Amino acid sequence: MWTFVRRHFLRGYWLFCFAGVAHALPAGFSAWMDAQGPNHQVSLTANIQAATADVGRTSKLYLVVALPDGSMYGLSATGWQALSGGSLPSYSNVTLGLHSIPLVSRAAVQSLGGTVVYIGYGDDVQDMLARQTYARVYTVGGPLAGAAAAGDLLTFSINVQDFSYPELSAAAVTRIVDLHETYKLPVDIYLSDTMLDIYQTSYPALMQRLTSSHYVALNYHIRPPKPYYNGYDWAGLTSLSATEQTAKIKEYESFVTDLATGLSTSRAGGYKQLVTLANARPAITAAFQAEGVLLEPAATAFRELGATWTLAHTGGVLNLGDSGRGLFIRPEHFDLLLFQSPGVAASSLIDAAFQSAHDASGARAPFFVGAKMHDNDFFAQRSAWLTVYIDSSRRPPWNTSSKAPLKSDADQAAQWVLYEGALQYAKNQAQRLGVANAAGIAQLRVTGTPTLHVSGTMHIESAVTNWPNIDALLAFFARATATGKVGAQTSSMKWSIGADINWLEKEPRAGEVIRTLSTLGVEWDIHAHSAADRVRCAERIRALGGAPNGVASGLISTEIDGLRAVQTGTGGERWQAETLWGIVVSDGHTTGADDTAAGVWQPRSTADFKAHDPDANLVAVGNAGRTLAAAESLANSIATGAYIQPVYSATLNVAPKTLKVVGTADGIDQIEAWANRVGALPAVKWSSISGTATAWRAAGALASRVNP
Repeated sequence: MWTFVRRHFLRGYWLFCFAGVAHALPAGFSAWMDAQGPNHQVSLTANIQAATADVGRTSKLYLVVALPDGSMYGLSATGWQALSGGSLPSYSNVTLGLHSIPLVSRAAVQSLGGTVVYIGYGDDVQDMLARQTYARVYTVGGPLAGAAAAGDLLTFSINVQDFSYPELSAAAVTRIVDLHETYKLPVDIYLSDTMLDIYQTSYPALMQRLTSSHYVALNYHIRPPKPYYNGYDWAGLTSLSATEQTAKIKEYESFVTDLATGLSTSRAGGYKQLVTLANARPAITAAFQAEGVLLEPAATAFRELGATWTLAHTGGVLNLGDSGRGLFIRPEHFDLLLFQSPGVAASSLIDAAFQSAHDASGARAPFFVGAKMHDNDFFAQRSAWLTVYIDSSRRPPWNTSSKAPLKSDADQAAQWVLYEGALQYAKNQAQRLGVANAAGIAQLRVTGTPTLHVSGTMHIESAVTNWPNIDALLAFFARATATGKVGAQTSSMKWSIGADINWLEKEPRAGEVIRTLSTLGVEWDIHAHSAADRVRCAERIRALGGAPNGVASGLISTEIDGLRAVQTGTGGERWQAETLWGIVVSDGHTTGADDTAAGVWQPRSTADFKAHDPDANLVAVGNAGRTLAAAESLANSIATGAYIQPVYSATLNVAPKTLKVVGTADGIDQIEAWANRVGALPAVKWSSISGTATAWRAAGALASRVNP
């Protein structure tokens, strides 16, 4: 599908019908794209639900792709056809109901930004257009822009809530959509039921923009006077049964709430109304803003209304893959309240936010920074809901005529400068930053079976006092390389050794060790405490009959950028690092010096080595704490389903002198018992450090760093 030639140009009829005209969808009709994966390996399935009145009829399905150059293609039963002369092939004849059409699997589409996909049905094309049973379901680069495969993603969220100044709210949101369409960056618009009603009744042109823009995702948040909002149970919902609570919340989310009385009106509205709109999938809801004892009924109510995602303000990190009460939780590692910093360069705010995200305890890649604004931030000193519901009584009736003062022209201008500066920076940093709205976040939540690649390693230092007993070393590895072949494992445990130059040159039996262990599958990493010694170690391993790999095993973070180039010895010897393991921030393994992250990523730089750069040339393999217990704990956590990337990593580190796992009393007996237990877990695969990096690349090179 994505190998279209671009020599076919068709502007006019089809482009006008599909791309140029917004239309109201028939009752019960919906169409959407299931998208999984970043744009360099995305899988797409188009879905269409027939209108209620059409279910059971026979009809034809149509699927059209419009490329940015104006060329268009229709999908037939035999493949894609360039459109010409107004003809359009049908995909299939069906009995109308719910239908899915797989389009691509793990395809690279990043070069096709702006490509639009439409799906529809009808007896023929004219019937489809007359019935208006078609919709745009996907735009490449719409929900997910920039370096979507990078570990850093921005989400721009606009909370729309200012009913006191609806004309200013509408003007601000219109300008925001203009900016995002100009910069081609996705944005989340969060509407309350009040603002949805105001926009639909009084600003239809804006609603058309919000439901037709390629870059907008519509979401939902709740505010007082909803009686289930945290701290506002003026209606006594907590005294009802759980079933009654759920029913009451669903009623509130099916109609517009009266702002003065807090009672439901007869006008259709709320979350039930929002989810029927285009651009409202998955429609993140703020269900977790409910009163604590009402969280479960609220989650149940929103789930029954079609919600799959929610947001939370827990004060801790929220990772992609986290869920609660049957809803996925919007990921966020730093809440960047952009409106609080007019006059500050947006670039410095964003960079500082990501630095905090990279360092956050428990954070898992990809890292998300949420750039937050409210409609009133652009014109009023306080929001309408703060003025009416927070500054006065928490019980009805409420005086909705109270208004916050407007900001000065200078203060309003400063907010726009800051916001556009953030968009400019995100656009300029498109090689290292991704931008996602709700649909993009859902797209990144790839379903599958994450794997934990577990390796074993050892460092033999130059200090003679730490050298191993050779016979004991050989006996250890004879057992260590034979253990763990259980369950679905296709091999036993895989190991590597990094030996420093003094041992390689001075240990009389070094050659014997290298040759013997190489036949057992043990790999030879490059471990040295001097940059100049790395190439010497590689040459010495070769001279002793071994094959050095590309793993720089044990290094200070300040050495990362220097390792990107080929290392050359005094005699012209060469060695190239490919993989990094055992990163520390200072010598000596002092408290906090070791980076004990799990997972795999490509360090952006020496200064920002925890960030992922999809274009970097070194792969960092995390060790996850280096112990049996740490690796097993991670394996069990992956089994919960919260970890969503294809490849994670953990490594056992055995001390050469004691032949026990560092910092523990676990020797070969404990390792064997552990390997036979953990190796039986479905998510675990035995790999060497270099093998983990290879498997990670093959699985799509998606950053999976997990902070300790």
